[in-house]
Amino acid sequence: MNYDLHKQRDLIFLGVEASFTLIDFILFFFSFVLGFVFALFFLIFALAVLLKIFSRHEFLFDRDEYTVTKYYRFFRYFRIRMRTIGFGEVEEILLSNHHSGQALFSRGMKQKEWFSLDIKTTNEYIEIIKTEEDELQELYELYNEMEEMLDLYFSFRIEFLETETESE
Repeated sequence: MNYDLHKQRDLIFLGVEASFTLIDFILFFFSFVLGFVFALFFLIFALAVLLKIFSRHEFLFDRDEYTVTKYYRFFRYFRIRMRTIGFGEVEEILLSNHHSGQALFSRGMKQKEWFSLDIKTTNEYIEIIKTEEDELQELYELYNEMEEMLDLYFSFRIEFLETETESE
């Protein structure tokens, strides 16, 4: 312990400094490391939430160059080109419920209905959007608008598979 004691006319000044031990150092060090780790997890979580809220996928159907380009845009200012495919690689544009299946809920696994609009290429599906049943009407409207604009270039198909429903 270090201290300073000064006396001036009517004032007495006392300054006390606690000793800094090895245990104090270890405690501060581990507190710093734990704080850094939790702050890092918080920053990663915050970044993931911001990207989910302020991001979108954009598709550009270029009828001059006959290409479909998929972009990933976030914060309205940054746009990254993910891929470009030619019109010849596209087999069809498909509205379906192929993504439906088991999902984890608070009471266990239950059947969940998902509807998607996909671009089917020769060897994969490129998902345009996936929605729940309450947004099916908007998805169907999007499908019809795309069909009106692009039916000259692509074939369009709707395919709904029968899903198993559980009795509760």
